[in-house]
Amino acid sequence: MVGLGAGDACAIVRRAGLVPAGPEGMPAPEDGVVVAQAPVGTAGAEEGATVVLVTQHGRHPADDPITPPPTEEADTLQPA
Repeated sequence: MVGLGAGDACAIVRRAGLVPAGPEGMPAPEDGVVVAQAPVGTAGAEEGATVVLVTQHGRHPADDPITPPPTEEADTLQPA
C-alpha cells in the first residue's frame, strides 16, 4: 500500500477482507499518502485482520508529474 493515497489503500485493504486502521488504535486514515504499513504486504493475513496504515500528509504523488530528463538524442533532433 506504500505510495498510495489513503483512500485507495483503505479500499484495497477492505476488498481483501481486511480492516484498515491508523497507528496506535486510530481510525483508518482518510487523507495523505501511505508511507508504511503493518503487516507488510507479503506477510499474508487472515480475513478480518487489521492492517495498520501510516500516512504522511501533503501533496499526493500524482500531483507532481514526473518529467524525464531530456536525452542526448532528443537534444539533437531537428523539427520537421
